[in-house]
Amino acid sequence: MAFWLGAMSEVVVPLELAEIGAFADLYRSASPEVVGQCGVALKELDESVVLAATRLDVLALNRVLGLGLTGRPSDAGLAQMVETFETIGSARFFVQVAPTERSADVASRLMGLGLRHHNNWIRLTRELVHLPVAPAGDLAVQLIGPKQADVFSRIVAAAYGHPPEVAPLTGCVIGRPGWRHYLAYEDDEAIAAGAMFVAGEAAWLGFAATAAERRGRGAQTALVVRRLEDAAADGCKWVSVETAEQTPEREAPSFRNLSRLGFTVAYTRPNYVWVR
Repeated sequence: MAFWLGAMSEVVVPLELAEIGAFADLYRSASPEVVGQCGVALKELDESVVLAATRLDVLALNRVLGLGLTGRPSDAGLAQMVETFETIGSARFFVQVAPTERSADVASRLMGLGLRHHNNWIRLTRELVHLPVAPAGDLAVQLIGPKQADVFSRIVAAAYGHPPEVAPLTGCVIGRPGWRHYLAYEDDEAIAAGAMFVAGEAAWLGFAATAAERRGRGAQTALVVRRLEDAAADGCKWVSVETAEQTPEREAPSFRNLSRLGFTVAYTRPNYVWVR
């Protein structure tokens, strides 16, 4: 850990802020219909960003980002965070703690409030040098606009196992500043999706999804390569993406695929869960 803090600490804040910017914009852009169907709520506290979808018991849509990232959270701030979820009515939420010199303190205080360690997500990153070459094949990757939002959203919701009412949420930011959305086509049929959000020198990759019956054909590799090329053209220095943690008990195919494309582990980010 000491090596990591010395060698990588300068990238933690921009990588985390890129993701925070992406999700905050996503929740702000939700249409009134989506807000009503999903109970979408966004609250920016002094020390964190609260993202909620109160009508959906999906942890990835009910979480806190940025806690302890740039300063030690106050006791009042932590209490306000929990109170916010109690007030808006989410059944569960989790807090993701990026590793900084404050992370051990933050984790201890969260557990003191009744949260428990749930799992870990891995932040992978790579610099935009020596980019991989797109694989040869019949797949075509296209940058899309709002007209393809329904197709993009359906692929993502199905791949993530989300309820159908969540689908419009993922497509509401297509065409907005900072965002780029892509579809991979095989024989003129959209089979996979991916998005990118650019924030200064950092780009966040997300919403990677492939139709179940079309997996294993290189669609995500093609989508990652295209986004790396576009991030480099935009002047970004780093690109980051999250995956599940690969353990002896659980395989993480995305982790292996990204490793082959030059991504390395920047840090492990633990998730602490609160249950009503």
